[in-house]
Amino acid sequence: MHPEPILDQVCQELIAAHAVHTILLYGSRADGSAGSDSDYDVAAFGPIDKSFRIARLVDGAYLDVFVYSEVLLLEPTEEYLKLRGSHIVMQCDIQAEDFLSKLEKIFRRGPEPLPFDEIEARKVWAHKMVARILRGDLEGNYRRVWLLSALLEDYFHLRGMWYQGPKKALRWLQEFDKPTYDAMRLALEPNASKETVSLLVHLVVGKPDA
Repeated sequence: MHPEPILDQVCQELIAAHAVHTILLYGSRADGSAGSDSDYDVAAFGPIDKSFRIARLVDGAYLDVFVYSEVLLLEPTEEYLKLRGSHIVMQCDIQAEDFLSKLEKIFRRGPEPLPFDEIEARKVWAHKMVARILRGDLEGNYRRVWLLSALLEDYFHLRGMWYQGPKKALRWLQEFDKPTYDAMRLALEPNASKETVSLLVHLVVGKPDA
């Protein structure tokens, strides 16, 4: 079925145990950016009532499988945009092709714009977090990690763009917004200064309102 032994083994197990008829390989192993330690990200569809997840280590490789009800192939929502660009391992008729085509239409349409009050709230929150991390205590250090994680997503949300996960988001910044990419790279260093974090906040959400 598939030249990679691990993936072939997983597919055979999914077919036997859950009668799946459509299997997609997505993520880095589908888009060509995989390294030797990359996960096998798999989405499978079959005649089940409730979706579930399988995660385990197989022959030194991490496996992350989502098994979905086949009805989701008919009308995908933005929740499944992570499956864009999937490699079709197997499908029933052309259901997987239609599914991926519909996802492309959702992606091209773009996300619903954030309401003005939500935009303002996220900006205020980011600057508030900077003030909190200056405490230098345990809670402040936790908030620093929280802030840096949220800023990558908020960069795209605040600009009316899809957030496609950290790997694609960082690659996009590197190509299209090098100053913010460089600020993010420096702010994510373990011993980054508060000034470095503040600069990143200003680049992502702007200066605080008076």
